[in-house]
Amino acid sequence: MTSNIFSQKDQDFADAMATKLRLNREKLKQTLTTDEKINQFTPKQKEEIGEFRLSIIREGLEEFPDLDLKDALQKLEEFGG
Repeated sequence: MTSNIFSQKDQDFADAMATKLRLNREKLKQTLTTDEKINQFTPKQKEEIGEFRLSIIREGLEEFPDLDLKDALQKLEEFGG
């Protein structure tokens, strides 16, 4: 019986830590500059995206600072950019 309680406490702790890490990452994303966000793409990703599309994403990030990079890229592809 003790192992079940210990196991549940471990799971609760792991869940709490995962939530804390997620919230910290979300807060960090909000404090990054536009260029820091763009630099999260790898050089290969930047090459595949292209300078023109990166400039559109950069403008979008400046206008909407909370915009997620993946969302911006997905929206750009949906609109045929």
